[in-house]
Amino acid sequence: MSTLTTPLALSVPARKELSWPAYARGQFLLSWRVFWRNRRSTFIGFLLPVLLNLVIAAPLRDKEIGGVNAAAYSTIGFIGFTLVTSFINLLNGVVARRDDLVLKRLRGTEVPATAIFAGQFGAAGAVVLLQVLVLGGTAVVWFGAPLPADPLLFLLTLTGGFLLFAILAVALSGITPSAESAPMIATPVLLICMFASGVVAPLSSMPHWLQGPAHNLPLAPVVETLRTAWFGRGFGTESWSSAALPELDLVHGWQHAATALLIIAAWTAGAAVLGRRLFRWEPRHG
Repeated sequence: MSTLTTPLALSVPARKELSWPAYARGQFLLSWRVFWRNRRSTFIGFLLPVLLNLVIAAPLRDKEIGGVNAAAYSTIGFIGFTLVTSFINLLNGVVARRDDLVLKRLRGTEVPATAIFAGQFGAAGAVVLLQVLVLGGTAVVWFGAPLPADPLLFLLTLTGGFLLFAILAVALSGITPSAESAPMIATPVLLICMFASGVVAPLSSMPHWLQGPAHNLPLAPVVETLRTAWFGRGFGTESWSSAALPELDLVHGWQHAATALLIIAAWTAGAAVLGRRLFRWEPRHG
């Protein structure tokens, strides 16, 4: 009797020794390995923004917009675009894990639900940081951009934008029937964010009746504030033919960014509410 109960008795405290950070770390390492082993996720989630930036930004090196180099302007826009490609991979990952019953099995263990998503979000966030280093380095070294004028505002905006799109990925997984159908959900989001959020060109180049709605899309305020934080100028009203935007000190930079940060916060809150209503731990089919 004692030989049977002793291993069991030892195993219970051993499980209790695992903390929330340990569970989250395990999910992080798993998501990290899966990301880099999957060629599709590596291309979309890491290489796509970098390659698109080289193709689109390089020809703009001799132009200027809002008082800054247009190629650097576009490159900072693509830093915002990395959040969209991260959204696509998170959406695919959550749906695939749900359909493979991984989420259902994890839900039945002692692993906290928050640790499951913290690990996935952490791995996706680490990829975004790598892309920021690559794209930011390109802007500074190749296109002659200055270092960020307000690193704190830049990091806050990047973090807020990442959380917005990560939570949105979890929410929209609830209406995604399967991993195969995930592109039907992800592609429209990608295209709208790519062409209607000021990633490549200022929103003023769009038809006038579209500019107002475009400014309130989830990515537009992120891109606008990333540029304000990086260049220290009040972006949002620039155009290809406009004069240089005035430089802002730190206080006025935050004041200029306040509205955009509120829009990001509102979208994040809406995505969280949507996620609570739509997210499923089990497959939608069968």
